[in-house]
Amino acid sequence: MKIFVLSPNSDVLFNAELKSKLEASGDVVYVKEIKPMGELTDLYKGDEERILAIDPDFCNWKVENTDLEKIPNLTGVCLQTTSFSWIDIDFLKSKSIPVMNLRGFSSEAVAEWAFMMALNVARKVPLVAQNGWKYNYSDHTGIELKGRTAGVIGLGSIGTRIAELCNAFGMEVVYWSKSSRDDRFKYVELEELMKVSDVILPAVAQNEDTKSLISDEMLRSMKEKAIFVSIVHKIYNHELLLELVKDGKIYGYANEEEDARTPELSENIWTGLQLAWCTEESMSRNAEQWVESIVNASKKEYPTRVN
Repeated sequence: MKIFVLSPNSDVLFNAELKSKLEASGDVVYVKEIKPMGELTDLYKGDEERILAIDPDFCNWKVENTDLEKIPNLTGVCLQTTSFSWIDIDFLKSKSIPVMNLRGFSSEAVAEWAFMMALNVARKVPLVAQNGWKYNYSDHTGIELKGRTAGVIGLGSIGTRIAELCNAFGMEVVYWSKSSRDDRFKYVELEELMKVSDVILPAVAQNEDTKSLISDEMLRSMKEKAIFVSIVHKIYNHELLLELVKDGKIYGYANEEEDARTPELSENIWTGLQLAWCTEESMSRNAEQWVESIVNASKKEYPTRVN
């Protein structure tokens, strides 16, 4: 069994113990230099069974089917992420090739990041920063979150942890989820959640089913003092939210961008890099789970299969 690990971060992620586990499962080939997959000649040579373990940083979050279909005797693909929207799992399913993802390694990190974003907007930190960190009590007076209503959209591991943090802060928690239910919090329909929540925190998976989940009409129905906190992309109209903040229709907006920069607006908009998952603990769990996934795949076991 050959194991191709495509990651510019493998030396950071894998300690000696994890590398030893990988090497006990097959002939490991580490590819650290980022280049088009089609140029990895060793990946396409020979007739041995092989596993593709890939970090999205290696391929800029996109794997082409034309590269995948040329790999001989590919028995499994092990993703380094929870998200699998960056690879065509249906195409691989049609080739009877299992795809595995990682689960739960970043739930705490992402939930804490989301709540940090909410706190920053509640206390108008974006405005304070745009004003050069000068005292201006009239413009920089924020709001307290205790006693307000948090609306969590999606109650997977991340959404559940966000709900727990909001509850611990003394917030009333309502939620909408396609399938998950939790008696600790109040379930409401999505349209109702958008109308009654003071802080709205989407935490659904990003895929075709959730694309544009939150309609423009729902966004316009938010409270005037509402805060929208996004750790999920492409499920709502980003430009409309910017307009709503600018026009004073909502209190503020927090989001992540691949190339974050302070908006050219004097508004309560928090924009940061996509670092929600990035903690020491999360990265350690990520590496351990990735190795476990690869070892399982080498034994033709696929407990986290997504296709």
